[in-house]
Amino acid sequence: MVIFMPDRLREWYVPRSGPLHIRAVIGLTFYPYTLMVSSLVFFGSFFSHNIHIMRTIYLFITFAICLGISAHCFDSSLKKSPGPWANYIPRNILIIAGIVSLIGGLSFSFYFAFFVVHFLILAGLVEIFFVFAYNLELFGGFFHNNIFLAFSTGSMPIASGYIVQGGNNFLIILIMLATGYSLLQIQIQASRPYRSLIRGELIDASKLVKYYEKILKSVVIFSLLLALLVVITNTGL
Repeated sequence: MVIFMPDRLREWYVPRSGPLHIRAVIGLTFYPYTLMVSSLVFFGSFFSHNIHIMRTIYLFITFAICLGISAHCFDSSLKKSPGPWANYIPRNILIIAGIVSLIGGLSFSFYFAFFVVHFLILAGLVEIFFVFAYNLELFGGFFHNNIFLAFSTGSMPIASGYIVQGGNNFLIILIMLATGYSLLQIQIQASRPYRSLIRGELIDASKLVKYYEKILKSVVIFSLLLALLVVITNTGL
């Protein structure tokens, strides 16, 4: 039986009981998906020949805070159509939390970016750009779509995980960007019909078929790219 959900408090990962504001804060983080995309830094790191695990852990924390808290705070506070959590958390609190968490999250990888792997600075600037451009719908909302969402939350974490280890093989970076992108497209395409159904919205059958088609294509592409990554990193190409 489908339980219609007019707001997001009945998402499967949000506690069913407890103070309303606490439940909203937990919901705001979208923690299952945040942990998923943040863990891609480990995925990327393991394709490096020299693994410095602490670099990966600190980068994981950076993504978890910046994407899980900062990005979602901005998403619910400043954009033209405020996210669902703006109904439960004051917008000025969301703005402050977004700025503070962004600075705090970046601090975990500051040392590695400026003193160890300078290429990580570029990756960080790209990700910061999307934190603002996507979530605040800058440039007329041009970057607020599935393409850039998959790139910023799939491609960037996995590529950054490789880069933070000192990896500089441009071919591997490109394949990682594509691999992370295809993985996030699976999650995005699966979440769209789920969210529509749980809200009680009707979905046209042809539209639903398109969602499933994109999921299947993304699974195939992800599997092939992953195999290619394993071959390249183990043959030294």
